Amino acid sequence: MGFITVGEGGPRNARTDPESGLRFYTWEGRELVSVTTVRRLAGLPFKLHQWQIGQVIDYALNHSQEIHDQLRSGDPAAPAVIRSALRHAADAKRDEAAALGTAVHDAAAAGRGIADVPADIAPRLRQYQDWLRVSGAEIIASEFQVWNLAIGYAGTVDLLVSLKDGTTWLVDIKTGSGVYSDHALQVMAYAQAEFVGNDGQIDEYLTAALSSVSGIAILHLADDHWEFRSVRFDVDTWTAFRGLVAFAMWSKDHATPDSFTVASRKGSDA
Repeated sequence: MGFITVGEGGPRNARTDPESGLRFYTWEGRELVSVTTVRRLAGLPFKLHQWQIGQVIDYALNHSQEIHDQLRSGDPAAPAVIRSALRHAADAKRDEAAALGTAVHDAAAAGRGIADVPADIAPRLRQYQDWLRVSGAEIIASEFQVWNLAIGYAGTVDLLVSLKDGTTWLVDIKTGSGVYSDHALQVMAYAQAEFVGNDGQIDEYLTAALSSVSGIAILHLADDHWEFRSVRFDVDTWTAFRGLVAFAMWSKDHATPDSFTVASRKGSDA
């Protein structure tokens, strides 16, 4: 089978809000929330929220003297500068990891060799290539857009591959510190898409391939190893994702109480 890379260089049919970082895809004029944005709109996972708080605390402790000096300087801009630094600290490591993950994804999709990528990308790209060799996976398509108009979401799939036994698998590549429960929701959402398409055109060949997948998996790439984790394809996971979509879109549409208030009355004994 051929190697098909769809939408290389980033989603063509999507926009990312510069302030929030939330991404939305557009199909024939209809805007759909991205799979990854669904989770963000529904709220951060508790453990990630706690981790972010820890990052801010660590930054404040490690830069306590600097913060003290700034506050004592009398500069009226100092509080704003400190607030900005603390906010940045919450996401700095995650953003750095995300940038590395994007670079690894791009290198893998482009078929680059180890010698053609920066030193920080090479270890994970090496693990990806080793997985290809060991698994005998033949890439059917990479970086292609999937859509579910009925539920109201879209996203970009990392890999669709054929394994040695002839089965077809949808694979999501992760390069972070580990595999988390949210990843199962993400790969399930991709597998339950209605069709594959780009620029308003449905790809019948890839849509048929997607509908015939035998399994879904997460390929975790670390510097010194890879792990191919098969994910359970079950009703509970699909139900959980659909619930997140409903809650995320409700939250987006009802950001203030005015959006759902029918009537209001105030009182005071003053």
